[in-house]
Amino acid sequence: MEDVKRILFVDDEQKVLDGLSRMLYAYRGRWQMMFANSGRQALKLLDESEFDLLVTDVRMPDLNGIELLAEVLKRHPQVVRIVLSGTADQELALRSVNLAHQYLVKPCDAEQLRATMERAFHLRVMLNDPALKRVISSIHSLPSLPVAYMELMEALRKPETSANDVGRIVARDVGMAAKVLQLVNSAFFGISRSIADPTEAVVYLGMDLVRDLSLAACVFSQFDTRAVGGFSLESLRDHSLAVAAEARHIASSRPSCRSEIGHSFAAGLLHDIGKLVLASAWPDRYRKVMRQIEKTGRHFCDTELEMLGTTHAEVGAYLLWLWNLPDPIVEAVALHHVPPDAAGDIPCPAKAVYTANLFVNSNGRIADPETGDAGNGRVPPHPEHGGILPC
Repeated sequence: MEDVKRILFVDDEQKVLDGLSRMLYAYRGRWQMMFANSGRQALKLLDESEFDLLVTDVRMPDLNGIELLAEVLKRHPQVVRIVLSGTADQELALRSVNLAHQYLVKPCDAEQLRATMERAFHLRVMLNDPALKRVISSIHSLPSLPVAYMELMEALRKPETSANDVGRIVARDVGMAAKVLQLVNSAFFGISRSIADPTEAVVYLGMDLVRDLSLAACVFSQFDTRAVGGFSLESLRDHSLAVAAEARHIASSRPSCRSEIGHSFAAGLLHDIGKLVLASAWPDRYRKVMRQIEKTGRHFCDTELEMLGTTHAEVGAYLLWLWNLPDPIVEAVALHHVPPDAAGDIPCPAKAVYTANLFVNSNGRIADPETGDAGNGRVPPHPEHGGILPC
């Protein structure tokens, strides 16, 4: 029998809680739903028993939603945290981006809410280690290259810097790009389409908001290069840029994939983000993984699965879903080591990133870190691809 998932809804308006209860009544067989009309009552319930998911408003008297989220992050980091609010307060939205995984806007229909929660439960099945679930759910930012971090800070101090200038800096750093895409794809901004281009995301958000985001505690932070021996953030950045450029080329060269160019590039840039998560969150354990790979020469995923019970592909996909990045990006990250013929009918970005990753690894191509361009002149297709680049 499938485990019953436990969800806690928090809102100071009883009529909102009553509406949620009626709206989701049909799912009571699969979900155990509880309702709290204050942040303090919610904390008491969370301390007394385990919950899988928290859905809370942010504007509440006494202990508000932001304070509640901060306490839940500290006490119960394994709980998936979703904001459901009708506030248009940009400052609150910016504060919640460091504490909540997703932001839904009232009124939210039953199908959207159901789909969001179902996906959370489905993806959590991938991660068997409870400690790993706690680690990933507690992550609110990812470290950046020190040189990229300093470049961003310097650029934001100059009045002549444009949003495009800042966007190009962000687009060259895996951690920064993921965080900016999380914010811009939040339901708070009400964008009718998903945004996959980090530069476009910065332009849309505007310089003031990106500056506020960069100054918020630990949103953009520097990576301690000494944390994991054998792990190089510079190498990960170069490889990610090369795969992103190659995936963009593949998507743009196939008529059926041209609408997916942006998703293919972003997924290529973020495809190994799970390695960054594991290296920054579990430095000691990932150091052992790196040593074992160096010693045996086995594939990353095989070694990770054996030693951690999961892979960087699954970890990266789970985090990006928690951060509400577009589904094609999440799927491509999850499947970037799965051959398309083994994965069934998968979208173009997943095929493009899988092929691009093979292509870059087999030919040693390195993208220009300034432009993301894979270089002048095409490297001949690898024989494994039969002389073509499938998409």
